[in-house]
Amino acid sequence: MGLNSYDALNAFAQQLERNIGGENFHTKVVITPSSVNEKGVVIKVSLLKTYVQADPPAAKFSRTLRVRISVAGTAESMTGLKQALEAIEAVDRYLISPGLRLEIMDGTSLLPMGIPNSRIIQTVSQEDSFIDSPDSTSVQDVQDDRIITITIPQGGY
Repeated sequence: MGLNSYDALNAFAQQLERNIGGENFHTKVVITPSSVNEKGVVIKVSLLKTYVQADPPAAKFSRTLRVRISVAGTAESMTGLKQALEAIEAVDRYLISPGLRLEIMDGTSLLPMGIPNSRIIQTVSQEDSFIDSPDSTSVQDVQDDRIITITIPQGGY
């Protein structure tokens, strides 16, 4: 069975939500476009591009998705700032896990199952993020972006 881009994007968002969180908070993960308009900080998952490429050694085809993850919203108190920073750190910790690959939920055991020959790689740029209070000292805007490349086998796993 193979995954299409939409299924892979949903699986990644669910995987991210399962694997991040702190002692005192749970940050919602949403796929954009979304009507979710929560106070505070959310983690947005946005598809930027999807394409097929051939892997040269075996000439097998794989599907690649470029995805943006944004920890975004507003921090209206020191608690909000702490939660925003904890969410950013949780995403960092998870995405640097060695051998990270896409997972889907196994319907029989209800446990996550790694997809063979898939991989998840992150790219972080210092310019992609800010914690700023442009007009006020009572609210800070939070925007922490990173680009994720998800590669899945084309035609089954």
